[in-house]
Amino acid sequence: MSLFQAREWWSAHAGNDEEFDTGCMCVANVDNEPGGTNKIITGSFQGVLRMYCPRQKEYNIEDLILEKNMEAPILQIAAGRFVQGSQELCMALLHPHKLAIYMVSAIVSRSSSGSAAVNYYSLAQAYEHRLTRPAFNMCHGPFGGIKDRDYICIQSLDGVVSFFEQDSFAFSRMLSPNFLAPGPLCYMAKFDLFLVCSNSMCIEAYRYQVLAAAADNVDQAPGQEATSGKKVQVDWYTNIGEHAQHIEIGRFSRSLSPQQLEILVVGEHTIFTIKENGGIRLQKRLAEYTISAARGYKLPPESQDAPPFSNLILSTHQGHLMVYKEMQLVWCARLTGLVPVQCCVETICGIRGMIIGLDCSGKVQVAYMGTDPPSASLVNTEMKELNYDEMEEEHQELLRIIRQTHGEGTKEAEENLQVEAQVPPVLDSNQDDDTDADDPVGRVDGVVMQCTVNLFVRVDGGKPVENITIALRAPSCFALSQTSVHLEKITPGGRPEVVPITFRVWTTVLCSSLDVLACTSYFSANNEPRTVVTEFRLPFALVAKLIPPVKNSAFKIQLECNRPPPPLQSLFAGLIAQPHVSDSMGKQLSALLSVQYVSGTEATISISKNACRFSVQASEFASLWVLSQELCLRLREYFEAQDAEAGGAAEPFVISYQDSLPLHDYFALMDDHFALRKHLEELRSDLADRTQQYRVIQKRLLVRFKDRNPSPLNRLDQLLAHTFEQVLQLTEGIDEVERALRTVSCHLSAATDLVLLLVRLRFELDDENFRILRMHLSPEMADTSEQGWEEQVDASLIQLLRTALARNAKDRSTVPAPMKVPQDTLKLKKRITSVVDRLANGGRLVGGDGEGAGAGGGGEEEPAGG
Repeated sequence: MSLFQAREWWSAHAGNDEEFDTGCMCVANVDNEPGGTNKIITGSFQGVLRMYCPRQKEYNIEDLILEKNMEAPILQIAAGRFVQGSQELCMALLHPHKLAIYMVSAIVSRSSSGSAAVNYYSLAQAYEHRLTRPAFNMCHGPFGGIKDRDYICIQSLDGVVSFFEQDSFAFSRMLSPNFLAPGPLCYMAKFDLFLVCSNSMCIEAYRYQVLAAAADNVDQAPGQEATSGKKVQVDWYTNIGEHAQHIEIGRFSRSLSPQQLEILVVGEHTIFTIKENGGIRLQKRLAEYTISAARGYKLPPESQDAPPFSNLILSTHQGHLMVYKEMQLVWCARLTGLVPVQCCVETICGIRGMIIGLDCSGKVQVAYMGTDPPSASLVNTEMKELNYDEMEEEHQELLRIIRQTHGEGTKEAEENLQVEAQVPPVLDSNQDDDTDADDPVGRVDGVVMQCTVNLFVRVDGGKPVENITIALRAPSCFALSQTSVHLEKITPGGRPEVVPITFRVWTTVLCSSLDVLACTSYFSANNEPRTVVTEFRLPFALVAKLIPPVKNSAFKIQLECNRPPPPLQSLFAGLIAQPHVSDSMGKQLSALLSVQYVSGTEATISISKNACRFSVQASEFASLWVLSQELCLRLREYFEAQDAEAGGAAEPFVISYQDSLPLHDYFALMDDHFALRKHLEELRSDLADRTQQYRVIQKRLLVRFKDRNPSPLNRLDQLLAHTFEQVLQLTEGIDEVERALRTVSCHLSAATDLVLLLVRLRFELDDENFRILRMHLSPEMADTSEQGWEEQVDASLIQLLRTALARNAKDRSTVPAPMKVPQDTLKLKKRITSVVDRLANGGRLVGGDGEGAGAGGGGEEEPAGG
C-alpha cells in the first residue's frame, strides 16, 4: 500500500458519453445556504447541468440535488454577484452564443413537528445576453473599482473581449489585430487589469479604463484605423517563451509584503511568478511532466493582520498530483483512475482542504492526500519450513547474472556504417569543362581548377542499412557538384559505395577555410536513426597557385619555432607537384614562396636565414590566414614524421608568436562588416517605404480609373513611374550590398581565425582552452535581419568575462543586458581587448585558478555591462 497516493473520499459520474473541459466545474455555496455548504456544479458540452452536495464519505443518490438539460453546450460556470440590487451569489453559464445568469434556491417544506426539510432545488433565470461572436471563456470581478457587485468579461474565439455590466452590455474591443487563437483570461482587481496570453507567447496586461476609453475597433478591415478616439494600448507585457495554460492572481512568494500580489502563470512545461509590473520573479521547469490542470489555494493566515499566502496544486497527464510551495515541491501523490482537466481545493461537508477534480469524461472526485491504515495485517499463510540452501543458491545465481550484465556493458550495434574520404593530392587533369568562359570559377592556364573527392561508404556487421543521406557543408568559396546524396540501401560484405564530389572555387569570394564536413544519417535494421560525421581537408593547391616571388606586402606576421626550418620545397611538395607548375619554378623555392589566391590576392612565406623564423606577408589582412594555417599544419606533420623516424625527440616541436596582436587591422574589418549591415538595414527600410508608397499610388489611380467622372490625375502617373524607378534602384542596391556583405563576411571569418591562431601561439593555449575560446569568439558568420555576428560574439564574450575570466565576485554577479543590435562596435572591441588582456595576465578558460583568471586587469573598462 503506497503512502503517496491520493485517497478517494467521494466520487460520482456526471452522465454517460459526455465531454468536459477546463471551466466546466464550479464549487461554491451557489444556493446561499446559511450554513455555507459548498455545492459542486458541473456542466457538459452536451448541455447537461448537475449540482451535487456530498453529505457523507460514499456517493448517495441524494447527493445529486439538481439535474437539468440547458439545451446548449456549457463552456464555463462561474459564481458571483451578478444580479443588481442583490448581494447573494448567482450562477453564470457561458454557452457558445449566450450568457445566462441563474438564481439557485432550495424549496423547503415544513413537517407537522415544525422542522424544515429541502424538497428540491429550483433554477430561475435572472437575465441573459445573446452573443454575436462564438464565446471561448470568461472572467468576472469588480471592474472599474465598483463595490458589492461583479461584472463579466467574455473572450470570443476571434479575440474580441466583450464587457457586460450585469444585465446591460457595455462595450467590445479587439485586443490584437494579429490574433490567432484564444488563451486563458484573468482579472487583477488591485490594478484593474485584464491578463491574457498572446500568440507571441507574451503575457499582456490591459487596463479596464483604457479599454473603455478606446475607440471601437471591432469589425474593422485590416489596416483600417479608428476615425476617432484612442487606440487599445497594452499596459505591460512579458515574454514567457511558451503558451500559457492557466493564469491566476495570488501571494505565492513568501518574501512579499502584505500589500503585494503576484501573477502565477502555468505554461506548457514551466511555472512562472510575475511581479505586479510585469517582471518575472521566479520560474521552474517541469520538462518531465505534461500539466493537465492547475489551481492555487489559500493557506490559513499567519496572523490576523497579514493576508494569506497561497500554494499551487498541479495535476499531470501521468496521473500525479503535486503541491508546490513557491517553487519547491512539498508533496506528490498519485491519482487513481483520474486525469483532471480542472481541480480546486475547497471545504466539502465541513472538511477543509479537500481536493475536487473533474476529468474529461465527467468523473467528479473528492480526495485527500493523507494515508489510510492497512485494513488487515500481513501474515504468512504458508507454514512450510524455509529452505535456506535453495535461497542462497538463488541469491548467488542472481549475483552472477548482475556481474555478467555489468561486465558486458551496453551492446554495440550489429551494423556500423563507415564513411571515408579520399582526397587526391593533385588537382584533376582530365576533365570535361562544362563552364562558360565568363563563369567566376578559378582557372589556371585556361583550365578549371577542381578536385574530386571520393567518399567510400561501407557497412561493417551482419545487417544492411537503409535510407542513407550524406549532407556536405563547405565554406562559401567552394562550388560543390552536389551538397546532398541519397543512397537507398547498402549491404555488408560487398564493395563499398563510391560517391564522387567535385569541388571548384569561386573567384568572387576569399577562401576562409579548407575544412569540409560530411554528415551521414541513416536508419539501422531496427529502424533507429543514426549519424556518422566525417571531416576532411581539401588540398591547398585548389585555392592558390604559385607565382614569382612578391616581397612588398601591406600586412605581415612572424612565426618562430624551436627547430631549424626545413626547405619550402619539402613543406609544400604537394603544391609544387601540380601539373601546371614548372620544374624551374619549384627549384627556386628554397627560402621564399609566393602564391596567388583564386580571389586575386597574394601571400608570401619567407624563411629567416639567421633565426628559426617564418614571415607570412599578404596584400590583405584576411589573406594571411589560410597560408599561415597551412604552414603550421605542414610544419607539425614534417617534424612529427621526423621524430617518428628518429624514435623520439629531446623536446617537442613548438611554434610561437612574440609580436603584439594585430587587433587594429582586425577591428577595421569588423567596422566594415558592421557598416555594411547598417547600410543594408537602411536600404531595406527605404524599400519598404517605397513599396508602400507605390501601393498607395496604385490604389488612388485605380479609384480614379473606375470613376465615371474621374478627377485629374495631378501627375500621379508620373509619381508612380518615379516610385517604380526608385524601387528598382533600391533592389539593385540591396543586391550589391548583400554581395559586398558576403565578401566582407568571408574576410572577417578568415581574420577571426587568424587572430585566434595568433592568440593560441602567443599565450600557449592548450586544445581545450582554444576550443572554448573559439566557441565564444566564433568565426562562423550567420547574419540575419534580426541578429548578426556582432551581437552573438558580444553576448558570448560577456558570458566569458562573467565566468571563466571574471576578476572578482562583482564581475560574476553582473547581469548581462538583453541581446540587441548595437549602435557601433566600440563595446565589442573593448570586450575582445579585455579577453586578450586577461589571457595575457595568466587567465585561462579551463584548468586554471578560478580566482586568478582575470588577474592584473584592474584598470580595464567595465567588460560585462550593457
